[in-house]
Amino acid sequence: MKKKTGIWVIIGFLFFAFLIYFSWQRFGPTEASAKILSKQAAQKLVQDRYQGTVIQINLTDKQYHIDLEKKDTIYQIELNAISGKVLSFVKKESKSPPLNEPEVTFKSEDEIRKIILAKVKGTIKSFEKIVNEDETIYKAVVKEGNNQTTLSVDALTGKILSSITTQTNTSSRRLTEKEARDIAKKQVNGIVEHIWLETKGEQTYYLVEIETQDDREAIVQIHSITGNVMSISWDDRSSDDDDEKSDDSKQRGKDDKKEDDD
Repeated sequence: MKKKTGIWVIIGFLFFAFLIYFSWQRFGPTEASAKILSKQAAQKLVQDRYQGTVIQINLTDKQYHIDLEKKDTIYQIELNAISGKVLSFVKKESKSPPLNEPEVTFKSEDEIRKIILAKVKGTIKSFEKIVNEDETIYKAVVKEGNNQTTLSVDALTGKILSSITTQTNTSSRRLTEKEARDIAKKQVNGIVEHIWLETKGEQTYYLVEIETQDDREAIVQIHSITGNVMSISWDDRSSDDDDEKSDDSKQRGKDDKKEDDD
């Protein structure tokens, strides 16, 4: 009887030793005595091993459930919280642009033009859309009389970002032939025969040839920018003809007087 009891004691001891050995091989130190990895340690272990970023980590029943992001893909990892052994590694999802994201709608060119003309009266001389990395704007130039306004408008909100008004120099505008003709006719009454433009030195001027009713000819010199009358010159042919007629009359008078004396 004692012999049988000793045999069962030996068998029980061997079985218990086998269980301890198996648990050591399977789990390492017994869970009762082993220390659980901290979240920081588990996170570092996973990130170092898989070269990704832990975006979520939770501890449940001595296992860490970890979401790891790597190259726009989310992986789900189960990690033994004591041994640090990876129990599973599964692809969870691929990141994609958010759905139902509101579409960015810019204002139309007509809407922007109305906003500009409500701010500045005049005529739009230039209008362009400028697309930058961080914003899209419209740029316009509005002309009214001698004033020129440059505006920048946000294409998304319609807000006027800047408005700069300058005066244009109208004095540099060249007279048209019609304007020069009208100025000349105010100086000399007659019919304009010819008009041409000449430049001498740094001055450019119009020369307007006018024939009067008594067959005289005048040339009016007019500055092409200011419109000032620079000179009026008369053709000497008519005065020479008058002098010749006068000389002929005098000569005939002398001849007639000489005949009377004879």
